[in-house]
Amino acid sequence: MQYTMKAGVLYQGDSQIALAKIKSVLIGSQKKIYKVTGELLSETSIRYLDESKASAGDVRNQEYILTDSEGRLLGCARPGYAEGDSPEEMGWPICRMPRVDRAHVSAGGIEYTLTMHNSQNYSLTDACHAEVLRIMHRGIAGGWTLEDNCGFSPEMLCGIFIFCRYIEQENEFMIV
Repeated sequence: MQYTMKAGVLYQGDSQIALAKIKSVLIGSQKKIYKVTGELLSETSIRYLDESKASAGDVRNQEYILTDSEGRLLGCARPGYAEGDSPEEMGWPICRMPRVDRAHVSAGGIEYTLTMHNSQNYSLTDACHAEVLRIMHRGIAGGWTLEDNCGFSPEMLCGIFIFCRYIEQENEFMIV
């Protein structure tokens, strides 16, 4: 199934049939996913596995979570460094943070790998390395195309899309 994401609204195919919308909170990384009727479906946020190391800058201490409207966990993702950029292999770079290009996603009892190929192309693969979701920027037309081969719900598609944006934020240049 093909979907389009434009201005935080998920549409079925290229039609104007809206399925869900994403809204940010004023401060922080939390995002809320709503039905088009305004009913809260789910929320995403970033949490630290060890709060005492929250300011250390190591993404391995973070977990992206997707919860339903009652706070039950729907899915989570653990970000990881790009191959060859891990601090164990290269040490901590002086002028930038190590590049993040993947996250290990767990949703519905199934493990996936979310990979950032570049800032405009992402893929979600299962344990057999079969692509179950592709997310591509639409270029000058704007928005994103989501190609779902797995039958994810609209809120799960929005959650995975937000996880992609979280990965992208990990690679933004920090101004000190």
